[in-house]
Amino acid sequence: MANTTIANNAPQKPIQEYTAREIMTSSLLAAHEAWTVSELAHFLVSNGITGAPVVDDDEQLVGVVSVTDVARFASMDREEDDKRGHHGYYTDSLDFDTRFDYLEEASEPHMEASTVADIMTPSVFDVDASTSVKRVAKEMVANGLHRVFVSDAGKIIGVVSALDILQIVTR
Repeated sequence: MANTTIANNAPQKPIQEYTAREIMTSSLLAAHEAWTVSELAHFLVSNGITGAPVVDDDEQLVGVVSVTDVARFASMDREEDDKRGHHGYYTDSLDFDTRFDYLEEASEPHMEASTVADIMTPSVFDVDASTSVKRVAKEMVANGLHRVFVSDAGKIIGVVSALDILQIVTR
C-alpha cells in the first residue's frame, strides 16, 4: 500500500495507542463526478486501484466509487432499479481480482453515456484523524466496512482499510 504513515521499523505499541492518522494511507486519487463510467474504468485500471473518493468541480467530496460499482453497472439490465445508497465501496470483498479484465472492456454505449455520479455511493464514512484505531476498528465491524476515510477539520486526508489495521495487529 502506498504512503502509509507507519514505518515497518517503528517502535511497537498497543493497538489502542495508535490513531487513524498514524496508520492511514495518505495518497488518495480522486475520481470526478462528471467523468463517464468508461473514463472511470480506465482511471481505476491505469492506477491499479479498486476504488476512489468522488469530488465535484469545487473539489468537495460527494461520494465514493469502486470497481464493484462499475461491474454492477456494466452488467445491470437497463430496466433495473437504481441501487444508489448501498455502500459497496466500503464492503467490497477483500478477495478482488487485480487484473481488472472486465473493466478494460467497459466501452458499451451506456458506459459512455453515464457518469460517475450515476453509479457512485453518495454516502461517505469518515473518522477524525485523532480517532483511536481501536474505535475505528469497532466502527468498521459494527457497520460491516472494509475501509473508512480519515478527515481533519472536515477535509479528507487519507483512508484506513481493514488491511491497515491487520498490519498493526500482526506486528
